Parts: sequence; structure tokens; C-alpha cells
Amino acid sequence: MNIPDYNTCCKLLEHYEVPEHIVEHSRQVAIISLCLGEGLAVQGIDFNRELLLSAGLLHDIAKMASIGNGRDHAGLGAEWLDLEGYPEIAEIVRNHVRLETDLDGPVVAKEIIYYADKRVRHIEIVTVAERLLDLRSRYGKNSPSLTRLADLESLTLAVEKKIFKCLDFHPEEVLRLCHGKNLLT
Repeated sequence: MNIPDYNTCCKLLEHYEVPEHIVEHSRQVAIISLCLGEGLAVQGIDFNRELLLSAGLLHDIAKMASIGNGRDHAGLGAEWLDLEGYPEIAEIVRNHVRLETDLDGPVVAKEIIYYADKRVRHIEIVTVAERLLDLRSRYGKNSPSLTRLADLESLTLAVEKKIFKCLDFHPEEVLRLCHGKNLLT
């Protein structure tokens, strides 16, 4: 498995001209992912720390580019990361918006990144409800988008339930557990 280290992730974000506010959002997603990974490890469910770190940092690598070209940022980011030689990270990035997963199977890395992204509003760690309220206010302009957001809410809550079933803390404790942690390097 080829996984970029922290410095390489930073270079990729710079190379693809990712703005600082998106980089900061991605850092928060990475921190939540690492906190969840640590909690799961305590319960005997181990994840590759570098995989969670890199996928969290790179999940929105194509966000700004897709605004300009109209493409799906998850798909475009996955394409870029495949070209860079990081297919495992690309697969997680591909799934961070439209997650394809088995909710009855074991917790997998793409679920952690998907969920962590739904806990960060811009650069602030929030509850799923707060994040979804923000998404509805920004993107809930018509019936199809409201239906998509309702599906997103159902899936996010199902993933949250799946992850926290394996942890010894609750979703409400994520902010406290992640606040001020410097897990990135």
C-alpha cells in the first residue's frame, strides 16, 4: 500500500492549489479520523494511522477545481490521487461524498473519513445535526437536492451508529476528545 506521509500530503495540497480554508477543513477531518482510529484501536480494531491521516488531509483536494469546472470533486480528487500513485487514498476520497459501503460489515476507513467530514462545518467541529443544517441551508434549494440531503442524513446517522457501536465514547464527545489535539505529525 502506497500512502503519502504528512509532508507529501502538504506538497500535494500546494501543488493542486488548495486554498487555506479547505486545507484547514481537511486538517480537522484528519484529526477526527485519527481520534476515531485511536478509539477503535483501544477496542482492538486497528487502522493504518497514515491511511486515515492522508485520506483526511486529501479528501477535498479537488474541491476548488471542481467549482470551476463543474465536476464532482470526490471523483476528480480520486482521479488525481490515482495518477499520483495513491489508489487506496483515491478510493477513500471517491467515497467521501457518496459512500458505497456495507453497513453490516466491519468498520472500514472510507466510513471513518466520510463520517469525519460530516462532523466539520467549514473549519469547526460540530454535531452531525449542525453540519446537516448547514448543508440544507446552502444546498437545499429544490426537491431533488432536499431528497439527496435526506439520504445523506440517513446514511450519515447509520455510519455514526456503526462506528460508535465499537467505541467506548459517544458522538457528543468527539469535540472534547479532538479539541486541541495535534495528531497530524
